[in-house]
Amino acid sequence: MLYQIGVYNRRVRDTLRSGDEWKSSTGISEVFEDINYFEFQATSMEEAEKRAEKDYPKRLGFVLEFIRTVK
Repeated sequence: MLYQIGVYNRRVRDTLRSGDEWKSSTGISEVFEDINYFEFQATSMEEAEKRAEKDYPKRLGFVLEFIRTVK
């Protein structure tokens, strides 16, 4: 099944919106100030959520705005 996620980075967003320059030692781009959309295959919603967390971990400031099935 095909899933779409929307993800942004809270640290990037907070830094840029406070007027500061984003300097990342982790390689996270400033484009993550806004929601970025990604599609990928998974067998279930649970698997899709796990993959999103693996690819965009909360510990690095990523926020999963939504996850949905694409028809």
